[in-house]
Amino acid sequence: MPLSGPIIKSKAKWIDLCTQSCGFTPLETDIRTSDITMSVVTRHPIIPDSTDEEVTQHTRTLIWQLLRGFLFTDTSGTRIRLYFLEVLDCDLALARRWSWGSVVLGYLYHNLCNGAKWEIKKVGGCMHLLQIWAWSRISMVRLSVLQVIQHDHLPYGCRWIVPKSYKGSPRHCIRLYCDDLDRMS
Repeated sequence: MPLSGPIIKSKAKWIDLCTQSCGFTPLETDIRTSDITMSVVTRHPIIPDSTDEEVTQHTRTLIWQLLRGFLFTDTSGTRIRLYFLEVLDCDLALARRWSWGSVVLGYLYHNLCNGAKWEIKKVGGCMHLLQIWAWSRISMVRLSVLQVIQHDHLPYGCRWIVPKSYKGSPRHCIRLYCDDLDRMS
C-alpha cells in the first residue's frame, strides 16, 4: 500500500475538476473542504448551440445533481459532495456499467444505522427505495392501490406509480406503528 501522494484535494484541485468535468469554474468561497453550494452547480444551463463537449459536461453535471438529490441524499441541505464528481470524471459509458444499486443500498444502510442513534435527528440515503421496500413488506404502511400495473419489463417501483387510496391509512400515529412493528419481530 503506497504511503506517498496527495491525501486530500485542495480547493484549487476541486475548482480544476469542476472546470474540466462540468465546464464551469466555481469561486474558492463556494467550496468548503469537499463540497460545494448546490446553487453554483445548477446555474449553468445548456444552450441550443452547445458543442458535444459542453453537452457531455452538462450531462455529467445533471448526473451529479441526480446522485446528490435522489440516490445519495444527505442532511447538509444545500451542499453537494465533490467526491461524486470525481467518480463521474470518466467515460460516461463506463460509469453506466458500475454497480450503482449496491452502492446506493449500502449508503442507505449506513445512514439508517447512523439514524438509529438517539442524538441523530435526520437521516440521509435514498428514502424512495426505503419507502418502496416498506410498502412491499410492511402491510400497515401500505397504501391501497386502486389500479395494479403488472409489467415484467418495468422496474419494481413502477407498480406504485398508480392511483392510490389513503383511506384508512394511519397518519401521525407513531405508537401504532411502533406496536405493529414490535409484533412483527
